[in-house]
Amino acid sequence: MKIAYYSYDHVANPYCGGGGAYRDLTINTLLASRHTIHCYYGRFRGARSAVDRGLRISFLGSSFNYPISRITYALCATLHSLLVKADVIVICYSIFSPVLVFVFRKKNVVLELFHLARNEPFRKYSVLGIIPYIFEQCALLFGRNIICINRGMADYISRKYKNKNIATVYTGFDSQILSEQIVDEKYILYMGRIDIHMKGIDVLIDSFEKIVTSFPGVRLIVAGRGSRHDTDWLRNRIRNSPVADAMLFKENVSDAEKISLFHGATFVCMPSRFEGWCIAAIEAAASSKATIGTRIMGLDESIRDRETGILVSPDNADELAVAMALLLRDTALRNRLGSNGYRRALRQFTWDSISRQQEMYYFSCVNNAGSTDTPAE
Repeated sequence: MKIAYYSYDHVANPYCGGGGAYRDLTINTLLASRHTIHCYYGRFRGARSAVDRGLRISFLGSSFNYPISRITYALCATLHSLLVKADVIVICYSIFSPVLVFVFRKKNVVLELFHLARNEPFRKYSVLGIIPYIFEQCALLFGRNIICINRGMADYISRKYKNKNIATVYTGFDSQILSEQIVDEKYILYMGRIDIHMKGIDVLIDSFEKIVTSFPGVRLIVAGRGSRHDTDWLRNRIRNSPVADAMLFKENVSDAEKISLFHGATFVCMPSRFEGWCIAAIEAAASSKATIGTRIMGLDESIRDRETGILVSPDNADELAVAMALLLRDTALRNRLGSNGYRRALRQFTWDSISRQQEMYYFSCVNNAGSTDTPAE
């Protein structure tokens, strides 16, 4: 097949580069040995077209600043995808830089949806949230072929919107992170995009401040990258905390450092307000670490409550603090949850298996010319 792939989010993009970008780069790299794949990303400063690991990589739009980069990418990618010749056009869909080719071309266009924002844009942006909300509804109404990365999202779309060709294809993990060894260097770890609102990092710090004095020597490490606005907020929040000495922000960690951080953590904490899947939760499981997450769509599948981790209510610092204290006190519980997570990660979430599921879905879209029969998951 000839595959044209569009995503604003490139792994080296300093504005984002989150788990979704890593997921699709891994899948595309594996599929490039059997298919011709051209990837089109949002332009950022320093971005250069290249051929990398069998993938042709190009950038669209302007790198003037972040908002302009997103807007011009959405416009250029929509026009480009209307004209491109490919067996399958894959859109990693973002409500903040929407590529709207699926409104005009349906049969061979696949939308990847990593999460449903629903009413969250209004909470974060007030009245301006109407714009991303409309773009999400546009995808749900007009998109025909949809890949979801959690079953809850796929079920929700199937119930509410008719005549969709939907598949659930989960997200995997880097096999280098696998470890059955129990190591505890006395820190709670957050690993992922530094998006204060979406990822609940403000709640995480509030909760840590509530319990840290009861557990001398325990630290909180927040690792990842994000926009200047969010990273500046995080640095200021830590600097002004009464327990600043117990918190550390690590920005732009290398792959080797990420693996080391997972392996040394007491447990991992991902208190997101909304989420698609959360690669970090599976990476934690592969590292034999228990994970505390929130009871939301996506995380309630990547974390199995009381089996591989603990789920708490979103936006609830007190409940999160109680769960933190429980895992800090109960070593046997931590180890049991971590061991269960390791076995589950190894059984279900290897990249080879996941890339083949995505490949088979592409074939179904080509062979059935956009049939509304849902392929096997």
